[in-house]
Amino acid sequence: MSDNNDLCTWAYKSKKMREYHDTEWGRPLHDEISLFGLFVLETFQAGLSWSLILEKREAIRQAFFSFNPEKMMNLSEADVSSILENPLVIRNRAKIKSAIQNAKSFRGLHERGATFSETVWAYRPKMHEMPASLDEIPPFTEESRKMSIHLKNLGFAFAGPVTCYSFMQGAGIVNDHISGCPIGIEIAGS
Repeated sequence: MSDNNDLCTWAYKSKKMREYHDTEWGRPLHDEISLFGLFVLETFQAGLSWSLILEKREAIRQAFFSFNPEKMMNLSEADVSSILENPLVIRNRAKIKSAIQNAKSFRGLHERGATFSETVWAYRPKMHEMPASLDEIPPFTEESRKMSIHLKNLGFAFAGPVTCYSFMQGAGIVNDHISGCPIGIEIAGS
């Protein structure tokens, strides 16, 4: 684990954030369900902090059948109401409905012979340098803007360019660990 408090300072806000930084964030993720689950969590983050999402992640995962799109897409309005009553999840009807819509869009991709992994990894920039400071990390990029347009055209919801860029960071499509961060260096070398 990284010990330098001057690097990726956002990770030092809590033990959960530090664990997430050191073991998950920015590590290349290709597994379909894991990628989809991260995307759902990123859509729930819109307007909220990632630390809140980490606190509620397990409850969200349980509410959405471990992000199994086949089960998620069949959630009824009664199921949505039940999820909204659960204080352990993010109780936002639009975000819950978007997760269901995104499961349907995920299925649609597969029906067309594509995968979610291929679709999102196609937006990996040809060149990307680790930033020297948090100030150098943009809220979105041209690639995340293009990913957003593509995903929205495929029917995905809550897929704006900022959400897509945050997803790209979490999934390791880009490595935005601060240059010098041992975790980022490890990821870059793998």
